[in-house]
Amino acid sequence: MNAKKMFLGLLDTIVKVVFIIFVAMLIVKYAKVAYDYGYHIFNQTAVSSGTGRTVSVTVKDGDTSKEIGEKLFGVGLITDKTLFKLQEMFSEYHGMEKAGTYELSTTMTPEEMLAVMSGGEKSGETSAKEASVEETSEEETSEATEENSEDVNGG
Repeated sequence: MNAKKMFLGLLDTIVKVVFIIFVAMLIVKYAKVAYDYGYHIFNQTAVSSGTGRTVSVTVKDGDTSKEIGEKLFGVGLITDKTLFKLQEMFSEYHGMEKAGTYELSTTMTPEEMLAVMSGGEKSGETSAKEASVEETSEEETSEATEENSEDVNGG
């Protein structure tokens, strides 16, 4: 009788330890998944770099972010439908997507695609804005350099 109680006590302890290990493994696994999603929500990357390829995507009136994500995934513009839905939810363009046909590229991040689909900017406008900012910065830098050289030379 004493041996039977000891065996059942040992079996009970083993089951508890196995259960705790199993729960710990699940926590670690899903913590990694949660971290990965959280990281990629705010650190968005494009599907490809370089020239990429341009794809036409039609968004219908009333399409949800899930449906838009499925369309983008289907044509290879994003790598994860669920991640796109989360990125849209946390972006400044949440719920602002407009119906229409858009030219999107594999070199665009999900945030850039959302900006185009919400009417915030067109595909080519970003580079023009950036170019004007760079030109202004270069002019300001050269003017500041000239002023500094005059000050140093006693001007």
